[in-house]
Amino acid sequence: MNALNQAQSEGNDTNMFVTLFVGVLDLKTGRLSYCNAGHDAPLLLGNEVTILPCECNLPIGVIPDFTFEQQEITLERPTTIFLFTDGLNEAENIDHAQFGDERIMSIAESMVTNGQLEPTQVIRHMTDAVHTFVGIAEQSDDLTMLAIELK
Repeated sequence: MNALNQAQSEGNDTNMFVTLFVGVLDLKTGRLSYCNAGHDAPLLLGNEVTILPCECNLPIGVIPDFTFEQQEITLERPTTIFLFTDGLNEAENIDHAQFGDERIMSIAESMVTNGQLEPTQVIRHMTDAVHTFVGIAEQSDDLTMLAIELK
């Protein structure tokens, strides 16, 4: 992350930045090593829904020589990691109301309660919910979701 930040920061006259989440999951041990650069924190769906603890690192490209903090956690089995861009929580309906973090958490909690933790189920339910919420409003931002299940 530090190398990416340095490369993005050098000659960045337009002050462009990138939010980024980078992680390495050891499938044998469940150990997740990760670094978050200003991205929305992923959700962990298992026995309950929790937000993956993330340090408040800056997005890459903001400050040269910023030192990013790596973190580690051992995940319980089974756990589904749900990552998403801010195009999900900031999706707007025709009245400019946002989908919001509370709605994301509520949907995730419902999926945990109903045992719907497979990645395709998580993505499908969240996609259906955001499309229902947005309705006929024009999409205002990119929307990317990724779900990874540790069995």
